[in-house]
Amino acid sequence: MLGKYFDYNATTPLREEVASIVCEGLTLFGNPSSTHTFGQITRKKIEIAREQVANLIGANSSEIVFTSGGTESINTVFKSICVKNEQTIHIITSQIEHSATLEVCSYLASQGIEVSYLPVDSNGIISIDDLKQAIRHNTVLVSLMYANNETGTLQAIQSMAIEARKIKKDIFFHVDAVQAVGKVPINVKDLEIDALSMSSHKLYGPKGIGALYLKDQNHLPTQLIHGGGQEFGIRGGTENVIGIIGFGEACRIAETDLFEEYNRTLKLKKYFLEKMNDFNEDFIINGAIEDDKCLPNTINIAFLNVRAEALAAMLSEIYGIAVSIGAACSSEKVKLSHVLLALGLSEERVKSSIRISFGHYTDYEDINYLVDNLIKTVKQLRSMLPVV
Repeated sequence: MLGKYFDYNATTPLREEVASIVCEGLTLFGNPSSTHTFGQITRKKIEIAREQVANLIGANSSEIVFTSGGTESINTVFKSICVKNEQTIHIITSQIEHSATLEVCSYLASQGIEVSYLPVDSNGIISIDDLKQAIRHNTVLVSLMYANNETGTLQAIQSMAIEARKIKKDIFFHVDAVQAVGKVPINVKDLEIDALSMSSHKLYGPKGIGALYLKDQNHLPTQLIHGGGQEFGIRGGTENVIGIIGFGEACRIAETDLFEEYNRTLKLKKYFLEKMNDFNEDFIINGAIEDDKCLPNTINIAFLNVRAEALAAMLSEIYGIAVSIGAACSSEKVKLSHVLLALGLSEERVKSSIRISFGHYTDYEDINYLVDNLIKTVKQLRSMLPVV
């Protein structure tokens, strides 16, 4: 069944090695905050995992705070930084962010905080000049995603962080790297950022666990979750031990296999596009396609005169193929993909777009199966169009 799964950006299956580690962790019952032997055995496992997560992104283990996932990590940064500021403050993000960022920005705006949403070009790239022009005297936070979940487009994070600090030295720079970690090389020291969010289930680890990289924990005025002082006093509550050790193992594997998997999935992507170029029906790639500007595993593609939800439904129900649609099952503008609309695409093109994302268990035979049935289904749907 995994050979028919092309929605790795939504979530990934658990790697066999990770599943094995998680099963072993089921026997760890000691509370990691306890000083006795049972508790300290569990504590050691957590710290090993913390180091594995840190190694993947070039951080120190003391800079990794475990959370319940990317959404909590993002909320922790935004709410912690904004809650203690009594004066009117300003934050900067972009129009193509994940809902975890956009929703917290909407909430903070309702509390009187000013928010600027940077536009993108037709490839989904944020202009560094736009970022520089958006910075004000009261800007306290910039938060931008490293890789877009719908198009796979990559942003020049390092350059943006450096240029932002030239204008305002004390800006806190946060990166949503949920889609990027484990797929492209990341070194937080080289990026010169303050915080980075990541999620386990996007890189073959268990769900319900993630991490927040914090360059300096003192930069967060307060924590999102108060409790027993766990996670360096930033995130209270007994740790999700099983999730943490599974996440750690997933990061260890990702670090070991990073370049091999990058090159393998990139070859699969190019093979898919070569196969599709033999397709005599119209299709358009949405977003950046150059190797250095896009994730190696992601393709957002529009088939004009075909409704994406119908295409995705037929692929799933008839052929067992899982893809993601570029628009919700609604004709309402507000439910269309905000990412694709931000690229300046027409509503019709957005309604015709699907996302295909490959992963560890995808091979060339799977691509052949996908392309053959994708072409067949598109032709079938187009043949149903009324004759004009």
